[in-house]
Amino acid sequence: MKSIRFLFLLLISIESCSKHDSIDMFPEPEFSVRTINNKNYVIDTLYLDSVLNTTFDGNIGVYKDKIYFIDKLFCTINFFDTTGMLTLTTLGHGRGPMETTIGQIYTHVFLDDGSLCLQGVSDDVHIFNTRFEFELDKSYRKRRIRYNIGDKIGYDQFELYSMGYPLVCRSYKKSVFTNNRSEDPTFNYFYTPNIFVEEFRNITEQRLDKKATGRLLGKGMPESYRGTSKTHYIFSSTFFDIDRNGNFYVTYMADSLIYVYDKDYLPKYSFGFEGVSMDKDYIPIIDVNDIHTIGIAQYNTKGFYTWLEYIDELDLLLRSYSKGKHELVDGLQIYNGRTLVGDINVPKGFKPIGYIEPYIYSDAFVDDDKWNIFVCRIKVK
Repeated sequence: MKSIRFLFLLLISIESCSKHDSIDMFPEPEFSVRTINNKNYVIDTLYLDSVLNTTFDGNIGVYKDKIYFIDKLFCTINFFDTTGMLTLTTLGHGRGPMETTIGQIYTHVFLDDGSLCLQGVSDDVHIFNTRFEFELDKSYRKRRIRYNIGDKIGYDQFELYSMGYPLVCRSYKKSVFTNNRSEDPTFNYFYTPNIFVEEFRNITEQRLDKKATGRLLGKGMPESYRGTSKTHYIFSSTFFDIDRNGNFYVTYMADSLIYVYDKDYLPKYSFGFEGVSMDKDYIPIIDVNDIHTIGIAQYNTKGFYTWLEYIDELDLLLRSYSKGKHELVDGLQIYNGRTLVGDINVPKGFKPIGYIEPYIYSDAFVDDDKWNIFVCRIKVK
């Protein structure tokens, strides 16, 4: 009797797994609507306080009613009000109660409770409370099983992946999520494209409550990446954001669609429109030596999607894109649900980073003449 029951449970398990494996992770769009009124958006510029001591290499963001800039090398975080005035500088290198030994900040994210999570180049995860005090008991180093390049390991193993580029870091409840890339010679989009588009895991979860790596989310690449590795290799990065309900919004550099998944990363639907005047005539990369020459050079010359940001306060999804060198501006799409309500021209390099009423703010720009940082912002009327 026990053996029959075991066999029955085994069959259910196999059927369940096969159903999950057969799920289409990239559903075709059912419908998308375009009702654009670009007259509702006004763009201006905000210079941040010139007293800032920085290497100009870091990440800018919005937290509550402040703009902040984290310097990757100095490991400082600088807060500014909405007039651009510096209001607070904290953190830095060291072993003090408000310092970090992380070496170089690879990425960061603010958590739901206001804590700050830093991730370093050596797999360190450091947590600071709302007073920016280091919390040793909550911090840890990611554990990786050592393997030699070329060893065949499971495609759903954390050790096979490194953080993506451009890097995305998001949080939801007690987890932090980053996008992935894989450069193992036996598993990457250049050398093994057919396997890669079927098996690549797009996002890695860090479970902060367990101080351990969690799920590897997503499986494969969209249809537009199948059979196009020579032209799309450079433009294969994943961008994503998570809304207040845990839904994931995912897009790719060269794919016009946006894919939506629930908090368990089960696919819900897709939608989206191609950006205006995008030059997607990508140059094929045949030789690996061309990746860092004519390949990378296309970031400055071709059209591709550059960032994705969900604004919970407005229930709007923003996707920025490069048009290409033939245009003097880039573009920003604004979606309300599956409806494209805006597709506006923005300055070259514009990426949305967050919202402080009444403005949507961009990533930082460096003014070489004035030797300081400025952001662009869009006022939503």
